[in-house]
Amino acid sequence: MLGSWGLSPRSTSRWAAAAAAASFLLLSHVAPPATALYVSEGSPCWDVCNDPTNTTTSEIVCMDQAYNDTTTGKNFKDCVSCALNSTYTDPSGLVTDVDWGLYNLRYAFSACVYGYPAGVDSVSTPCLVSCQGLDSSIEFDLLTPNDINLRAWCSTSTFADNQIETCEFCYNLTGTQVLMANFIEALRYDCHFPVPSQTAFPISPSLIFAQDQLPTYTSDLLDTSSGGGGVNYKLATLIGLPLMGFVILLFILTIGCVLGISWWHRQEREDEELRQWKAMAAENPWSEYPPPEMYSQPQPQQITQYGSGFQVVDTDGRTHEVGYSKKVMMNVSEDKGKSPSQEYPGELKL
Repeated sequence: MLGSWGLSPRSTSRWAAAAAAASFLLLSHVAPPATALYVSEGSPCWDVCNDPTNTTTSEIVCMDQAYNDTTTGKNFKDCVSCALNSTYTDPSGLVTDVDWGLYNLRYAFSACVYGYPAGVDSVSTPCLVSCQGLDSSIEFDLLTPNDINLRAWCSTSTFADNQIETCEFCYNLTGTQVLMANFIEALRYDCHFPVPSQTAFPISPSLIFAQDQLPTYTSDLLDTSSGGGGVNYKLATLIGLPLMGFVILLFILTIGCVLGISWWHRQEREDEELRQWKAMAAENPWSEYPPPEMYSQPQPQQITQYGSGFQVVDTDGRTHEVGYSKKVMMNVSEDKGKSPSQEYPGELKL
């Protein structure tokens, strides 16, 4: 095959060397040397970000205070802020200053959290376990950045929202490395809503480098029709927790008042009934006993006529007169006193 093209092994080697040199020149045009923070060549941020005396790792700090108190931290902050605010795109039209600014944030996060490619100032992070699930995505092609893979890491399966939120939650509790949470949140926004070329990053760098939690943005800030904006969970928590506590306290007080009023009414009702019973007992002390009439025996009615006499009371309470004769008038028929033989004359047959 090589012979058909008239190429000798020596010329083939020369062509390979030329191709390698061309690839190197193209890569060096897209990505500046690793002795400084990356930014597009010809960018207005070139002088801010490329200090030839420092390497990329040496220009990283991890503590929040160091970004304001140290030269290294200030240089990193100024470089990234300049890149994120820039609308510059390299002559090839493939890579923007915003891309390199976000790459520098990812590099700083990887160095501070995972110690990759090298640790920074021997800083030990308290959130390594919480952020462990993101390591493969953050470190994806970190040492060979180009126009193809600058955003390819966003598509890795490990760069998931639940993993990001767990990591952010931990760093927001540290108080000394809150910026690590802001770095990863800015990276997540760009993965969800890629910023087009010749456009500055919509999240202000002053918010990214502030020691306050960066809001979670659920819509594209560049899309004015969607309204943009984000949810500041830290502020929402500070407002929501006291409000929720007040609502719970009010609910408990309301339940307590209802139960207290119900108990008070029940006691009043019982006391009123007791007072009525006492009043009735005072007015009718023997009212609880049945009247004597309930124990009297019913008297049989005697349709008789009595003559004169005197009254006698028996032990059962009944009275009657003695010493007199009853006047009983009876009609005696002629048949009274007759024997059977007289009523039925004749012989009796047995």
